[in-house]
Amino acid sequence: MKKTQKGFTLVELVVVIAIIGVLAAILVPSMLNYVKKSRLKTANSNAKTAYNAVAENVADAETNGYALSAVLTAETDASKWKITAGTVYDAKASASDAGAEKIAAALRENGDEAGCFKVAKATISGQASYVVLWAKNTSDEMVGRYPDAVSWDSWKSEPSHETISNFTITKGSSTISAAS
Repeated sequence: MKKTQKGFTLVELVVVIAIIGVLAAILVPSMLNYVKKSRLKTANSNAKTAYNAVAENVADAETNGYALSAVLTAETDASKWKITAGTVYDAKASASDAGAEKIAAALRENGDEAGCFKVAKATISGQASYVVLWAKNTSDEMVGRYPDAVSWDSWKSEPSHETISNFTITKGSSTISAAS
C-alpha cells in the first residue's frame, strides 16, 4: 500500500505567495492614499474649527468698535482680540495674543491633536477677510485651509508641498501669502 501524502506542494505554495504579492502591490498604494486623504480632511476640519473661533473673536471685536484690520494688525487698542496675521501659533501652548489664545482653546478641545494654526489676511470677493491654515505641527506638509478648503485632487497633483510656515495660496491670478 502506498502512503497518502498530506500538505501542499511547493508549486501550490509559490502560486499562493505570488497571488498575495500581487494583491499587496495593488492594495498598499490605495491604502496609503486613503490615509493621506483622511489626514487632509482632518486638517481642513480643524482649519474650519479655527476659522469659526476667529469669526467669533472678530465679531466680538467689531461689536466693541474694532475693525478686522485692527484685530489682525494687532493695534494696541484691540489687544483683547489680537491675532497677529502670519504668525504660526501652537494650539497646545499658551498664546501671547489674547485672540489667538481663544482660537487655541477651541482647538485644544481636540486633545492631543490641537496642532498649530495661522491666520492670513486675504481679499475674498473684493472684501478684506482672512484665511485660516491648520497643520498637525510646523513641519507637516498636510496643511488644511478654510475657507476654500484644499481638495484631495489639488493636493495630490502638487509636485511638492509647503509647511504651514511658508504656505501660500494661489487663486486664479492672485496669490495670498499666509506669511503676511
